[in-house]
Amino acid sequence: MDELRMIATMLDEPPTPEAAARGRARLERGIHAPQRPSRRLSRPRLPLLAGLGAATTAAAVTGAVLLSSGTSPRAPDPVRAEPVSARTVLLTAARQAEAEAAPATGRYWHVRTLTAIPRKVGPKGDQYWMDKLMVSEHWARPDGLSWFGYREVGARPHTAEDKVKWARDGSPTKWTAGTPEPGDEDGPAILYGTPRPGHVGKVPNSRTFTVCDKELSLRQVQSLPTDPVALRTAVMRAMRTNDDGPVPVSAETNFLQGCLVQLLAEVPVPPKVRGAAYRLLAAWTAVKVTGRTADERGRAGIGLLLGGSSPPTRLVIDPKSSHVLSEWTEPAGDASKLTGKSRKRLYLQVGWTDAKPAVPALP
Repeated sequence: MDELRMIATMLDEPPTPEAAARGRARLERGIHAPQRPSRRLSRPRLPLLAGLGAATTAAAVTGAVLLSSGTSPRAPDPVRAEPVSARTVLLTAARQAEAEAAPATGRYWHVRTLTAIPRKVGPKGDQYWMDKLMVSEHWARPDGLSWFGYREVGARPHTAEDKVKWARDGSPTKWTAGTPEPGDEDGPAILYGTPRPGHVGKVPNSRTFTVCDKELSLRQVQSLPTDPVALRTAVMRAMRTNDDGPVPVSAETNFLQGCLVQLLAEVPVPPKVRGAAYRLLAAWTAVKVTGRTADERGRAGIGLLLGGSSPPTRLVIDPKSSHVLSEWTEPAGDASKLTGKSRKRLYLQVGWTDAKPAVPALP
């Protein structure tokens, strides 16, 4: 049995009753709430890889990745350990990416995501976590001119235990979440349990794509190396010549992983560049398969743990299409201390579009 058939067998097997029950329970808890950004629009950073390739590749990669309505970015359920290595999964995804025909370009490169960040709220001595969820969209023209939109969806309890505490608190729908968020000049963050009006606006002075803290044109982005060794060399060079200063040795693994994940998930690079990024991950011994997974809407994927970073990054990918479905960080240890450091993101749409920027619709 070839590698793709092995992976297809993993994805086609139905989840266990326990996993299905957990998925239904999460659906019943509803959508989880987002982080509120600063009122002041700032340039969204798309950490691509710093590339020095000379030839421009024909067109950018990926069609739209869609999630059905009502999906919330909870970590998918691991179903069963399978005898397929991370290397096998990633090399399969690399071949699928490299074989993908480059789609026709549109007026805007468009990325739509759903992000959840836990916030601690409630009375002293009986606090609980509420997930704050936000749908975000970014549009970029080929010349780099960009728009950013966001909309808060509403907050829901992080766990079943948090739901009990929330009910004991009178099931409120508005909280003062304590410490102001970075860049927020309006005081303590307010957390809402219901959807809020959305916003969209042009990003000031946006004329390039941010690539590992470097500003590149679309031509440079699409000229990134298609050879894994050359791609790694470009990343290492970016770490040494970062616009914010050299990346500390202790942060190099996080820097590399972040660049590769964003390259795979949300940037307009050609298929062969995505393939090279997957091959780089395949050579990384710290990457492990965590098992077959299914999200709340039944979308099948394979979980990966990118070890070596702190906190570790987890991905769910569909190796049959090469798309990244979700990404999150969730530190292990004392949940009361580390829950607030978790981050979860679902990729709802990624690709070229002719649709004009608009206030994000609710997912």
